[in-house]
Amino acid sequence: MVEIDYSPVIDILEDILGEPKMHNDYRCQMSFDCPTCSYEIKGLEHGDGKGNLEVNYKYNVYKCWVCAESHETHGSVHKLIKKFGNPKQLKKYTLLRPEEDEEGNKRVYKPVRLPKEFVKFKDVSFGMKLTPQYKQAYKYIQSRNISELMLQIYNIGYCPSGLYENRIIIPSYDTNRNINYFIARSYLNYSKMKYKNPEAQKETIIFNEYLIDWDKPVYVVEGAFDSIFIPNAIPMLGKFMSEHLFNELYTKAKKIIIILDPDAWNDAERLYHRINIGKLMGKVWIVKLEGNQDIADLQGKINECDIKQLD
Repeated sequence: MVEIDYSPVIDILEDILGEPKMHNDYRCQMSFDCPTCSYEIKGLEHGDGKGNLEVNYKYNVYKCWVCAESHETHGSVHKLIKKFGNPKQLKKYTLLRPEEDEEGNKRVYKPVRLPKEFVKFKDVSFGMKLTPQYKQAYKYIQSRNISELMLQIYNIGYCPSGLYENRIIIPSYDTNRNINYFIARSYLNYSKMKYKNPEAQKETIIFNEYLIDWDKPVYVVEGAFDSIFIPNAIPMLGKFMSEHLFNELYTKAKKIIIILDPDAWNDAERLYHRINIGKLMGKVWIVKLEGNQDIADLQGKINECDIKQLD
């Protein structure tokens, strides 16, 4: 196992609480002036400088040693960010640490199963092709430039009814070809919720790992739809790479190529510098998409001149 990168969590804490009074990176512990007793109660504009609020970002806990009992300033880091941060900071932290609930407890997930209403496009009968659900679903597939071959390789389907009604389903299978996750994307234009994915520990899986050849260049992309347009691609299922995916890349990958959307270039650069370390030093490349260019526009072909390394 490689060392876990806590820097995104540290950035969130410093953004909310300011400059730490102490930071022991070995113990993963930081201390700050407490927003409650140092600022609100005492009314000090710049804090009292005592650093009574301590945070351990490894164990996901915090406590103010002065007002914890009187003002409930203790608990999980999730609780701290919800109490003192803003919705954007909380959402970012939830993406980084989705395996923990508000109280800092490990979430318990049921095994993932495909919806019983799930129908693979390659198995659709003639009668089903006449239904409005199929016509809408297939029209959406065509609008995303997804080919018949892609539908077969990735076992893509849709749900005409049930909990995931009117959604395209992209399943994920582990190395033993057991289902471990799926993406459920609405194909209706007026849907308020584009994605409705299962309650699952997605940060501990490699999406469709059974298709990955670690001896070949591995492409890192953002979403599941992106991954079907490039062979040997792993989606992060969000803007942040999980610790599990980072460790798997570090121990197994021979070459990594990062391709994110044009509007996520800053995220792509940060990701490049995060993983271009240790055994992976010099084995990480990046592709910058221009303007409104989409990964689907590449049609699986990337020019060597578009692949580069950063300073």
